Formats: sequence, C-alpha cells, structure tokens
Amino acid sequence: MFNYEKRIKLKFKMLAAFYDLFDLAFLLDKKRNPRYALARKIPDEALRILDVCSGTANSSIVVAQANVRNEIICIDLSPDMTAVAHSKARKRNIRNIFIQPMNAIDMSFRDGEFDIVTISFALHEMDYEMMLKVLRQTCRVLKDGGKLYIIDYDREDGWFKKLLLSMHLKTFERKHMAQFLKYDWAKTLKDVGFQFISSEKYLFSKLITATKRSINS
Repeated sequence: MFNYEKRIKLKFKMLAAFYDLFDLAFLLDKKRNPRYALARKIPDEALRILDVCSGTANSSIVVAQANVRNEIICIDLSPDMTAVAHSKARKRNIRNIFIQPMNAIDMSFRDGEFDIVTISFALHEMDYEMMLKVLRQTCRVLKDGGKLYIIDYDREDGWFKKLLLSMHLKTFERKHMAQFLKYDWAKTLKDVGFQFISSEKYLFSKLITATKRSINS
C-alpha cells in the first residue's frame, strides 16, 4: 500500500503540470469524448456526486458546468493534482466543486452518502486486488440504487488511433494494461455489490454504467 501511494504521488508530481494535454486527444473526435457523455447521463438536479481519484478534475469540471445544481466532491491522493484542480475550478469560477486530498482505499465518508460516484481514468493505475478495494469503498459510500460511472481505457479501431493509444500506454501507463483491457466488468462489479448496466465505446475509452444493488435485492 505504501509503495502504491509513493508511486502515485511521485508519478503525478511529475505529470500534474501537463496532465491535461492528454485531453487534447479527444479533439480528434469531440462527439466521442467520454467526459461529455458522462455529463449528459447525469441530470441537473440536487445530487451529491463523488469523483474518486479525480486528478485535475477534468470530468468534474465538465459535469459541474453542465449541471449547476449538482454538488461534486473531488478526492485524489496526489496533492499536486488537487492543486491543479483547485486552480482550474477557481479560474472558471465554478462554485459547485469541492476538492480535498483523500485516499480512495480508505474514504472518510459515511455509508450511503452519495447519489452518484464517478471514476475517470484511474482504475487502470491499480492492480486488481487494490481496484476491488476501491470499488468496495465506492459501493459503501453510495446510496442503494445509486449510479456508478467509470471512464477508462478501451481498445481502439483503426491503425492510426491504435498507434496513438499504444504509444501513450507504453510511455505513461503500467505494464498490466493488456490485462486491464480484458477485464470482465460485469463480473467484477457484481463481486463488489453493483449491477452492471452498460458499457459504451468512446474515443480511446469506454463509459461503464452500474447501479448499487440494495441489501434486499
């Protein structure tokens, strides 16, 4: 666990300043940007949303700007990434985002505190057992029937996009990415208390939707 924290903090200390350049890839096909797809799925209602491993808050900012009635709590292990997130939210005068450092494997929130949980481009950083621990924590803090949305890498069609994705993964991501891309998400989510709903393909990524099963279901 210590090695994971140390690795993540060191990695994103180096990447925080230019991490947002990753999103420039979505300009290749704006209609297939998973962050905007996520925002379209969330209604503009008085919902309490937790963004786990929020990084520089790219997904949260898109959702917050589209849905001003949402209250979004962002947590991330890296102080350098949360500092960038704070700066971006302040510059955009976004008032419905609240950012705090927190380890997703040991959240301090109460059981059933959130209506929605989102996790964007974070689970691939973890080995399988650690990912399960984070997902169990996610399930704990989500209300019965609450929605979980996961954005993360997916295979790409076409030689040029395949090449771009392969170069990025080999340069910046962990060696277990080939295994990660083969996970059975329906089974994995069921094992930690969720009902898998759908997986939608977007550029270099997929958007997974699941619902927390109630105790009586």
